[in-house]
Amino acid sequence: MLLKLFLLFVPAAFAEDVTQRQLKPVKGVPHSRLNLYQPSTTDTFRCLDGSQTILYSQLNDDYCDCKDGSDEPGTAACGNAHFYCSNVGHRGNFIPTNRVNDKLCDCCDGSDEYDSGVDCPNICDELGRAARIEREKIANVARKGFQKRQELAKEGQTLRDSKLKDVEPLRQERATLEPERSRLETDKKSAEDAERKLQDEHRNQWEAELDLDKSGKIDKEELRQNLFLDEDNDGFVSEDEVNAYLTIDEADPEHFQSLMYDRLKTAKRNHLEDARIKEEEEKERARALENAPDDDDLLAEEDRHDSEDVTSNQESDDDNDKMPEYPPEVQVASEKAREARRLFDEVNQKTQDLDSRIREAEDFANSDYGEDSAWAALKDKCFDRNVQQYTYQFCPFGQNTQKDTGAYSGTSLGSFKEWSGPDGNKYSKMHFGDGQQCWNGPKRSTDITIECGEENELVEVTEPAKCEYLFTFRTPLACSDPDKEVIHDEF
Repeated sequence: MLLKLFLLFVPAAFAEDVTQRQLKPVKGVPHSRLNLYQPSTTDTFRCLDGSQTILYSQLNDDYCDCKDGSDEPGTAACGNAHFYCSNVGHRGNFIPTNRVNDKLCDCCDGSDEYDSGVDCPNICDELGRAARIEREKIANVARKGFQKRQELAKEGQTLRDSKLKDVEPLRQERATLEPERSRLETDKKSAEDAERKLQDEHRNQWEAELDLDKSGKIDKEELRQNLFLDEDNDGFVSEDEVNAYLTIDEADPEHFQSLMYDRLKTAKRNHLEDARIKEEEEKERARALENAPDDDDLLAEEDRHDSEDVTSNQESDDDNDKMPEYPPEVQVASEKAREARRLFDEVNQKTQDLDSRIREAEDFANSDYGEDSAWAALKDKCFDRNVQQYTYQFCPFGQNTQKDTGAYSGTSLGSFKEWSGPDGNKYSKMHFGDGQQCWNGPKRSTDITIECGEENELVEVTEPAKCEYLFTFRTPLACSDPDKEVIHDEF
């Protein structure tokens, strides 16, 4: 601890001392650190990690004395040190000291090959001009993007304020509707109970008529007496025709009402309709024979009477088997139930719509759309990019998909989970997870790298690992004010 405190305070005190005289240049050291490499009053140098003190003459003597390599910033003696290229006219930068005097020009000013015999041309001015042009181009994009970002921030803040402002009125409207909804729900239940009770009584009456032995159950033999089940019209109801409606030996009231009633009612209706059509055909045939000039008239008349007798007998049998139509009181109860359902459904739909809008507003308030809410402007918007036969879609705060180009639906590549940028730049990345399961692999996921751009655009899609996708999205929302940024040439 004492050593660390010493390192913190001594360089500062030492710096104050050396400011009184010109700083001595040291090869491989940037100007901002020269104060750490000035000779002390005892002509010694203390390693920057504080591990030991050496003679000042041992600096850059091509022998590594300090464990941190700080005594050899200008030679290749230490493998863990760095050499500073001043690169006047361009940007200064550090390179590993093992690249010093290796006969390869790493610094644009050639300063790294000062003792290798290699003549490195100084191309810093040329590179500096190109870098400045590129920086200005990037700055222009950032400047335009930043202006749009400010507009989007206003749009997002307005949207946020609007959503939050609507929450309380929506809650009040919901509270006002709730008593009416509860009352109508009670009315609906009462009307449906009354309707169901009368319908059950009507069904029970018909069931009792089918229950010939009054045992409280209907067996196959009793069901066989109903000719409307004679689907093949052979004059009697077969075992198979009975089994189509009753697969057990006998049916109690619960079984009859839940599994047989509706089907028997339909069979009865179909049977009556067939009989009506047959009767119409017989009448038409009789009318066609009325003008016959010979004895066939007599035969036709006899056939007609026979047919009428058959139809009459059939109708008589049907009347015996047919379940009576609902009486007026049942029909009235059904109409009341329908009206009660309509009134309840109308109010209930309004409350559900209000609940949905309240949830949306609350979700908005709890969501992170950036410090100035600018990202809210992209909520519910999506951006596509075609790559070979696929179309990839990126929906901020929604779901990413991959689909065949032109297809309606696709494969989920994950839904938005969190901002995943590093500390200090949180909004530079997004993570989407829990996508569609890969065959013999993980659930699909997507990481979004966000870059500054004049327009919102999905510019790149890759799959660096199986079912793990990487998107690059350019947007004004990632642009900061370039005129306020400070470029540091030393680090």
